[in-house]
Amino acid sequence: MTWTAVRQHYDKMLDRYALALFRELVPQKLELFRQGSAAAADQLASSLAEMLVARGPAVVRRELEPLKHVLPQSVAAYVQDCVGDYPLSTMLLEYANATNLFEIIGFEIPPEVLESFRPLLVRVETDRHDMPERHWTKALVSLALDERLGWVGIAGCTSTQDVPFIPRATFEFNVQGLIRHLGGALLVGASLDDVLPAWHQFMGLAVTLMDVRQVDEQVILWVARLVFHHIGHQPLGTVGDHVFEAINQLVAAGA
Repeated sequence: MTWTAVRQHYDKMLDRYALALFRELVPQKLELFRQGSAAAADQLASSLAEMLVARGPAVVRRELEPLKHVLPQSVAAYVQDCVGDYPLSTMLLEYANATNLFEIIGFEIPPEVLESFRPLLVRVETDRHDMPERHWTKALVSLALDERLGWVGIAGCTSTQDVPFIPRATFEFNVQGLIRHLGGALLVGASLDDVLPAWHQFMGLAVTLMDVRQVDEQVILWVARLVFHHIGHQPLGTVGDHVFEAINQLVAAGA
């Protein structure tokens, strides 16, 4: 499959039923928000990511506008239910993904919303063989939050002192290697130019990685956040534009 085919598929889904279903979901989510339910922001990330890939962040902002205020309360309700030290399901990543999406398309979200996931991440149990997309997402969220216990092991290292960094390195289909590269870049204070080759190659191969269930759209969005915001120091609200532009370029090239 290619980015052209992926975009066409999502575009047809939006036209046929997905956009209508999302709009029907809005009043339900607003009612859950009024009830104080964590589910007000649950299960949003996947449909929003597909919308971003197909039609860009401006469309996502327009469709999400009625719900832009629900995230802080929803996340707080979820976090409140996580008191204790028992293992957590990957549902936490659903809320983190939604938070990321709200932020990278330009909505102002209090920083404490994403920060509230930091003490919980190490309790989320993932496995690279059973759920690779969630496994990599856990590491990427941990990188964004500078929670080293949440990403160092997934990157294949025993401590941050073991994390290598080679400027402008690329990793082909090695997602673990890419995560290690981004972690190393953050540790040494690398520049955007130092990681752009890895970003461009990753985007060129991302559809193949999605086909074999190694990554999903959420992994792509977190990688973009790290590359352009945390490493490149560009405004967080422009990250969605960078993703859309990268896909536009690949589509234009027939990829």
